[in-house]
Amino acid sequence: MKACNVLLSAPLQRLKDEHMHLRAAMDHFYEITEEIEYESGPGVVQLFAKLHEQISAFNVELKAHSKREEEGLFHLMTLRLGENDKTIQVMEEEHEKAEQHLQDFLTEAARAGVAIDEYDAQTITVYAVQAYATLTQHFAKEEKALFPLAERILSVNDMAELEKISG
Repeated sequence: MKACNVLLSAPLQRLKDEHMHLRAAMDHFYEITEEIEYESGPGVVQLFAKLHEQISAFNVELKAHSKREEEGLFHLMTLRLGENDKTIQVMEEEHEKAEQHLQDFLTEAARAGVAIDEYDAQTITVYAVQAYATLTQHFAKEEKALFPLAERILSVNDMAELEKISG
C-alpha cells in the first residue's frame, strides 16, 4: 500500500487540505516570479508590487498553518516518537527555512521601498522562489511520510487533542 493512499483522520486531513489551499496561493505567486524573471522594463516593478501583495497575504496564512502544526501535530508526535527521534526537528527546521525566505523577501522589499528598480525587484524575487521550492518539498514530505506516520502512532486521545488545537 502506498503511503499517500492512507486514510487520514479529520484533524490530519484538515492540515492536508490546508496544504492544497496554500499550494494554490504558492502557484499563483510563483507564476508572478516567472513573469518577473522574463520581463524587463517598468512592468517588472508593477509585477513586483503584485508579488509583494501576494507574499504578504501568503505569509500570514502560512504562519497560522505552521503554528497549528507545531503546537498540535508536532508536539503530540514528539511525545510519541521521543526526544531522540529527529523527524519533527527536521520538519521544524524546514518551517523555519521557508519562513526565513519569506521574511527575507519582505525585509528586502521594505528596504528597497517605493524607489525599487527592475534589478532589485528581480534580485529580491529569488527569495520567493526559494520559499516556493522549500515549501513544495516540505508539503510533499508531510503528506507522504509525516501524516501517515501520525495516523499510525497517535492515539484516539491524541487525535481528540489535535482536533481541539487545529479545529
